[in-house]
Amino acid sequence: RGLGDVYKRQVQLTFIMPEIDKLFSHYFDRNNNNAVGAWTLFNWDLSPERLDSVINLAGETLKADPLVKVMNQRLEIWKKTAEGQMFTDFTIEQPDGTKVSLSDYVGKGKYVLVDFWASWCGPCRGEIPHLRHVYQEYKDKGFEIISISIDEKKTDWDKAMKEEKMVWKQLCDPNGFNGPVAQKYNITGVPTCILLDKEGRIFKTEMRGAALDAVLQELY
Repeated sequence: RGLGDVYKRQVQLTFIMPEIDKLFSHYFDRNNNNAVGAWTLFNWDLSPERLDSVINLAGETLKADPLVKVMNQRLEIWKKTAEGQMFTDFTIEQPDGTKVSLSDYVGKGKYVLVDFWASWCGPCRGEIPHLRHVYQEYKDKGFEIISISIDEKKTDWDKAMKEEKMVWKQLCDPNGFNGPVAQKYNITGVPTCILLDKEGRIFKTEMRGAALDAVLQELY
């Protein structure tokens, strides 16, 4: 019965979501140059591509609204972190307290998986055994992993690294989701895994589990 209820809700959403989209579209068309239109745009569930095109249809008053300015900032980050774009560099701490830049390891002729995680994140910890496996399988074939923790407490980070036996490159931005790394890559949740190509371009996003396995098997 539980699964049946879930299925019913999925079916209902299949029919409801297009109607909700039409409703938002209607409100935006009638208010594409005022604060109501800005609120509509902010709460409308749009893909980045569609959001970009819809904002371009807005009037100058709406484009100057603070909500729309926030969305434009998010769009700029999305454009910089889309597949095919060059990586954005940053400098953060290693476990010993010294600082390194992403560019020290990326664009050097290897595919690099950039893994954003945290010690308190259950799914992150659950993914680490798989990362250990793929690292051992492909590290001698031109594959590297860089795990970037957003732990705010170094003791939590250190403890988790030791418990999980994370033998690849480890970095940390202790400012969490508000830190420069998370902001530059629009990291709003962890785990987030991005695969960079040999030149440092964003090759694939959402690289976890079977999706990562499939790509690595194809590459190597």
